[in-house]
Amino acid sequence: MDEAADSTRRLAAWADGVLAHIDAQEELDRGLLAALGRIPSLREETLSRMAEAVRAAAMGLGPAGCAVAAGVSERLLLNWQAQDPSFAAAMAAASALARTHASCTGDRPPPLTPTALRVLLKAVRTGTAHTPAAALVGLSVRTLYRLRRQRPELEALVVAARRARPKKADRRARPPYEHRYRLVRVDDVPKG
Repeated sequence: MDEAADSTRRLAAWADGVLAHIDAQEELDRGLLAALGRIPSLREETLSRMAEAVRAAAMGLGPAGCAVAAGVSERLLLNWQAQDPSFAAAMAAASALARTHASCTGDRPPPLTPTALRVLLKAVRTGTAHTPAAALVGLSVRTLYRLRRQRPELEALVVAARRARPKKADRRARPPYEHRYRLVRVDDVPKG
C-alpha cells in the first residue's frame, strides 16, 4: 500500500471525525434537555443563538460570520440587535474586546482561529463558495488557498466539509443558515 495514499486516507478519516464532533457539539444542548425531559423554549433557543453570535464577535468575526456561527440569517441577527438593546450592547462590547486584544498584541491577529475555522467549515458545508466563505472569516480567497496548501489538516477539513454538503438540488431548496425545523416551546410573555 502506498504510504502517501495511506496518509491521505488517515487525514480524511481524521477530518470526518472533526466534523462529526462539531455536529455532536451542536446536538449536545438538545440531548441535555431531553435528559431533563423537556424541549427547548423559543426563548432558550434564541438566547443560545445570541450567545453564539456574541462569542463569534468576541473572536473577531463580523456580522455575517456571527450570523453563520449562530445559525441564523444576518438579517435576523440585525433585527435582534435593533429590538434588544442589551444584545446590541453585548455585540458591540464583544467586537470592541476583539479589536482591543488584536491591537494589544502589536501584530496582526492570526489569520484563522478555531471559531473562524468552524464558521468557514459550516459555510462550505452548506454550499457557500470559497470566496464568500473566506470573507465570512475575514480572509481573502487567496489567503485561504495559501493556508490550505501550507496545512494539510486544513485542506482535509475543507475537503471533508465539501463532501458533507447536501446534493446541489437540496442546497437550492433552502437558505444556507437553515438546518432543519426544531420543536420549541413558546413561553408566555407577561403583558404589562
